[in-house]
Amino acid sequence: MSQSTLSKKLASVKPGTLFVGVDLGLDRNAAVVMDERAKRLDRFWFNNDLDGYEYFDRRLRKVKEKHQAPAVLVGMEPTNYFWKLLAADLEERQMEYRLVNPYTVKKHREGDQLDRSKDDPRDAFVIADLLRTGKYTETRLLHGQYAELREYVTSRERLLRDLRRQKTLIDNIVGRLFPELGREFKNLTGKTALAMLSSHAAASVIQQLPLEEFITDVRSVFKGKRLMVSKLARVHALAGSSVGLKDGVQALQLALDHHIETLEHLQRQLEQVEEALIEVFLAMPEAEYMLSVHGLGTITAATILSEIGDPSHFSQAKQLIKLAGTQPVPNTSGRKSSSKTPMSHKGRPRLRTALFFAAMRLVQFDDAFARHYQQLQTRDKNPLCKMQALGALMNKLLRILWALMRKRTFYVPDFEHAI
Repeated sequence: MSQSTLSKKLASVKPGTLFVGVDLGLDRNAAVVMDERAKRLDRFWFNNDLDGYEYFDRRLRKVKEKHQAPAVLVGMEPTNYFWKLLAADLEERQMEYRLVNPYTVKKHREGDQLDRSKDDPRDAFVIADLLRTGKYTETRLLHGQYAELREYVTSRERLLRDLRRQKTLIDNIVGRLFPELGREFKNLTGKTALAMLSSHAAASVIQQLPLEEFITDVRSVFKGKRLMVSKLARVHALAGSSVGLKDGVQALQLALDHHIETLEHLQRQLEQVEEALIEVFLAMPEAEYMLSVHGLGTITAATILSEIGDPSHFSQAKQLIKLAGTQPVPNTSGRKSSSKTPMSHKGRPRLRTALFFAAMRLVQFDDAFARHYQQLQTRDKNPLCKMQALGALMNKLLRILWALMRKRTFYVPDFEHAI
């Protein structure tokens, strides 16, 4: 955190404000109230339900009135989904709150408590102290379409992760039943490959079947438009010399059927989520301006916007770069330096990933990005390697999108927006 940012945060807090640290838990939360001189004024517990939130509100108002404080600022870690429940309640009660970094809480506590003692009230005290010294973030709950978009993107990421796991499990079983199958089917999740695996996956079974019967069995479960008969014929011939297992075949075939069924179910869910995600994104006012960047895909643009949230919450493009964790940061000590301009990687990984693949695609489809990419690598002073140049393009893309969304204008490649 820069000195100017810290100064602005401290200046925004009214003198005499009470700072409340909350350590969130599954069933109940610990709260500690301190004044601006770090004196503890109150400590209590409250449950994670409506009665608990009402008790929390009454207790804070009582302390505020007793000490005639002008305001109360609540701080908490972004623990699981718990923080969203309390944050939503605080917003309804028009009470200010801030989030603190869990890593900062851990290191601050260990620095103050040399015996590494830890309990919930102690963490709540540390959180309140971090609030008092301005070491918090300005993260807020998303609302409306921004909240819907974020949840759809999160669901899509989870489904993609589950799909990758199922594909790995399928590869693992096929590697035991028919390890040579990859010579013919590079992708085991294609229509023909899945139909074959659903009917007969073991080479020891396939080699005992006549070719016509094997193809007939595969055709009976095939769900595509065109069955690759010639490839199946080569697979049948390949099965005759396979070293696949001959024992435990039935159990492995049953497990494979379950994984294939799960895979197809996840694929249907993914299609539904992506359809809903695109529908929500295209209805948002920022969509048409973001998609005016030729080469920026709809899903990628939606992912970027879901991580940014409402652009009106940011006043400068560099705040988005810091949010993504793509800003170059120094990493030197004395005469030692690990890199000239290492990326901080302290922001949101999903946003960084989307920006990385978007930048790679724009280098191929946008002449302005392609020229800038080459210029960064060939300039006389401080030329960048390919990955460093891509990092610079990621920041450039964020600045362009920021300008498009804020100015409500369309992208013109010949006119470099806020680069």
